Amino acid sequence: MGNKKENRRTRTMKRLTLILVAAFVVGLPLTASAVTLTFDEFPIGTVVSNQYAPQGVVFLQGFNGNFPIITPDVAMPTSPVLSPNPPFAGDFTIRFPSGATGVSFLSGFWDTPNSGLIQVFSPSNAPLGTFTNAGTGVQTFNFDGALIGRIYFNSVSDPAGADIDNLTFSPIPEPSTLLLLGSSLAGLGGGFAWRRRHRN
Repeated sequence: MGNKKENRRTRTMKRLTLILVAAFVVGLPLTASAVTLTFDEFPIGTVVSNQYAPQGVVFLQGFNGNFPIITPDVAMPTSPVLSPNPPFAGDFTIRFPSGATGVSFLSGFWDTPNSGLIQVFSPSNAPLGTFTNAGTGVQTFNFDGALIGRIYFNSVSDPAGADIDNLTFSPIPEPSTLLLLGSSLAGLGGGFAWRRRHRN
């Protein structure tokens, strides 16, 4: 009799654990935790392309064929920064391979209002908006409420150019990660169904 009660208690605990695990998997957010890049993760002079790919972002070269570069900028609140290459007047693209939300960054030091060109695109390359620096000095750019695939940054028209710092974003997990979560949940459900059939 004691063994039957213990077996029933064990089965109940297993079911409860299965339900909790399934709820946890289903309840996982579609975006990862917010990431902030300060560009002091690599030495000054580093030409940046895919070094930040594990964090969910890569950088593409500008029209001159150069990738952006990590460089000091004493005019910015913190240094180093990520700059067009050569510093500071130039262009580059920030690309989020799986998409991102809540994207923001500091940019400057702008000497002339409306001299910057910042274009935001969805993962399917649809334009989401074109922005510029409203004033001089250091500006904060926030792009929220939409899934972003890439941001084009151009400071050629500013007399002294500009750069970016403190890039913050929430990356969307890779499709393979979501597939793995889905298959885990399916496996849990299948195991539960097998146990029910087996018991019956």
